[in-house]
Amino acid sequence: MTRETIVRTVLSNCLQIKFKRSEQRTVNIGLFINHGSKDEDVHKNGLAHYIEHVLYNPAHMAPKTRELYEDLLSVGLSYEAYTSKEFTRMVVTCLPEQVEPALQMLSLLIQRPSVTVEAVEHERPIILHEHAMRFSSSSVLGELLDNAFWGNRSLGLFVIGRKENIQRFTVDEIKERIEAYYIPERVHLVVLGPIDVEPLNRLAERYFGEWNGPTRSFHDVAIVTEPRILSVPTKSPRVDLLIGFLGVPASSEERPAIELLADILGGGLKSRLFVELREKRKLAYLVHAYALSYISGGYLAIKLNCDIAQLADVFRVIQDEIEHIKRDGVTEAELARVKATRKTAILRVLENSHQHILLMGQHSIQNEEFFVDLVINGVESVQVQDVQNAAIRVFNPDNMAVAGFGPQEQDILALI
Repeated sequence: MTRETIVRTVLSNCLQIKFKRSEQRTVNIGLFINHGSKDEDVHKNGLAHYIEHVLYNPAHMAPKTRELYEDLLSVGLSYEAYTSKEFTRMVVTCLPEQVEPALQMLSLLIQRPSVTVEAVEHERPIILHEHAMRFSSSSVLGELLDNAFWGNRSLGLFVIGRKENIQRFTVDEIKERIEAYYIPERVHLVVLGPIDVEPLNRLAERYFGEWNGPTRSFHDVAIVTEPRILSVPTKSPRVDLLIGFLGVPASSEERPAIELLADILGGGLKSRLFVELREKRKLAYLVHAYALSYISGGYLAIKLNCDIAQLADVFRVIQDEIEHIKRDGVTEAELARVKATRKTAILRVLENSHQHILLMGQHSIQNEEFFVDLVINGVESVQVQDVQNAAIRVFNPDNMAVAGFGPQEQDILALI
């Protein structure tokens, strides 16, 4: 067992600090803002992502912020920003001796955001190019499945937003959104590295403690599940398909069993679908299954790529394997194998500080703490009956959604 301790500090302005000491040689510092596409509606869809482009591009930073950034860059700082459905993040990696200027830079970035007409107009064509690239490839397939489950609301909205919104967002809209959501109570400062908590908290208090933002009441957009089929017809003889079944939110006790169920179905070279579809029948090159959990919901998805002429055969094999597990369950050997594989993957997080802090931040936004041993204990506690029970509950045809590139929607409907 590893020895993990997360120290949680809440400043008087409600900003949360999560710190975990590690023996790595660098320090990872992340700002995780509880604001993503889940907080938007169709008219505001894309604002969270647009804000990320405007705020976190060094070219648009205020002079003092940019000066700190340039100085840190010259001594090895790495820097990245990202928008998801549930949060926006900015993560920097620096040497221990650079923690104070890094915290100062981040504090200025979020407390004194620089939003100008020039910055907004500079990013508009860039985001439109990103939008076009995103929707011209099957990389959007996962979000297409989200939309097939939840429609044009909350988790069903695309992170990058609607093209017509990107074309019209104004400086005032962006400023209003920042003022509403970029407030201390929605910010998690997450730190991982070989430093001590007391000096970290003193620095955090120095640079974030005087930040006064309004206290607001937020109402999450209602989750309404309406599973459907969404497919983008193409002229390609190949099919990219995601078959999804409604799962559980991140806090559910069933989550480990559903994740292991996905691994048994399509989690590697010995998974049932890989063996049946690729190795034995040679019907598909790519087949993979995974479980995804958000705060408000989740699903188990089966991803495949095959020849459109063989789609019916592929679908039949998938249905047969699902019914087999529902009827007969899984073997102890299968469960032991996927447990070992998942345990190895979890332990590897301790060797990847960037992945580690991302998981810390994600869990913090989801009102949880990320402890490697806690996750492993959850995996180890799953029994074969738990997996069968999960299969019986999850694989309900009424809770199935499909997203794809290639076939017509009526062709998929005919298979179902």
